[in-house]
Amino acid sequence: METVEALPQPPAGDDQGRRSVQTYRDYLLSLVPPLEPFGMGITDALGLAVCENVPSPIDVPRRTVASFDGYALTASSTKSAGRPDKLRLQLDRRPPIPIIGGTVVSIQGGQELPRGADAVVSENHMENGEVVLSQPVRRWDGCTLAGSDYLSGESLMENGEILHIGLAALLSRAGIDRVLARPRPRIVVIGTGNGHSHEAIPDLDVTARTITAAVHARGFDAWRVECLGDDRERLTQTISDQFIRADLVIATSDRMTAGGYDPIAAVLHTFGPTEFSQVAMAPSGMHGFALAGAGMTPVLMLPPGPAPALTSLLCFGLPLMRKLAGMDVNSDRLTGRWRHDVQPDPALTTFRAVKCIDAEGGPQLTVLDTGDVASLPLLAVADAIAVLPPGEQAIAAGSAVSYWRLDA
Repeated sequence: METVEALPQPPAGDDQGRRSVQTYRDYLLSLVPPLEPFGMGITDALGLAVCENVPSPIDVPRRTVASFDGYALTASSTKSAGRPDKLRLQLDRRPPIPIIGGTVVSIQGGQELPRGADAVVSENHMENGEVVLSQPVRRWDGCTLAGSDYLSGESLMENGEILHIGLAALLSRAGIDRVLARPRPRIVVIGTGNGHSHEAIPDLDVTARTITAAVHARGFDAWRVECLGDDRERLTQTISDQFIRADLVIATSDRMTAGGYDPIAAVLHTFGPTEFSQVAMAPSGMHGFALAGAGMTPVLMLPPGPAPALTSLLCFGLPLMRKLAGMDVNSDRLTGRWRHDVQPDPALTTFRAVKCIDAEGGPQLTVLDTGDVASLPLLAVADAIAVLPPGEQAIAAGSAVSYWRLDA
């Protein structure tokens, strides 16, 4: 990425200087390009978006194979079946090559037909060691013909498609073991502690652990690095050290004190062009962003505390990670319907801890108790976090709602 002296002009805020969730999200996405793709093995590329159309170099299948487990035979040897008697064919347990007419050989689904065979019948036809047929078998019955799935040159994958296990099997069948894909983004989560210490039981940085878990749950690689924020020089060096390996640095603070010292905000400007924003959402806090170091590594500063940091990660951090990976930035948010009326905030995008109920027509969401995502006991039993856009009127039961699953 080309070095810049200052970030582009950010979007305007409301009368209190707050930017909407959507405009701030779009602004951040405009600052970060996708990672450069390179060729990698298909097992390494699982879960990633390919960056090219992938044509088949050969016919798939390459050879005619059995469509299911059963018995291979020569179709012409079954012409007398059912005229009037059933035809009995002997199972050749040590088949010669080519297959002898009037005999059958065992075959597995996907196995190439032995020379001389041109049909397959199912295992249901076996009686007392013989295959019994009441009608003739047509040529190529029970077979998948060479090239019947894909012809040479036909596309197996499209540019931008996510490589999953089934596609990996298909590519392997076509003799393809490498694809052009963007690497899985490397995410470093900086934890700065909460400013407290206890001798008996460690006072863990809840925010950093919550964010690292959320990144892992979304399928990205994440490393948590903790450095107490009281030592500004050490914190600055710790963050700088991550730029050599990180594609995105997510900086967090566990210090939930209104108007209190935020160690990340105090040092963020030292790394490169920086922008701080208040966003019209609740829970919330100060958001920060920088393009740091010679490589212009994006650094996303989340508001202090597990709940504000988590909702901000889902709104802003997750789309950034997906853009780096070349994925659809919107596909992680799901849609369901409210099971009951819900009251939004007039000016703020808000979030509710909810349960998802499988119902005819799709998932229905119900708010857990108060729905307060800052309540860790509620969050612990919730299935998802629902998004309520600002509005004056109550949202009626049955209305569409966007949400993120917490278990994926």
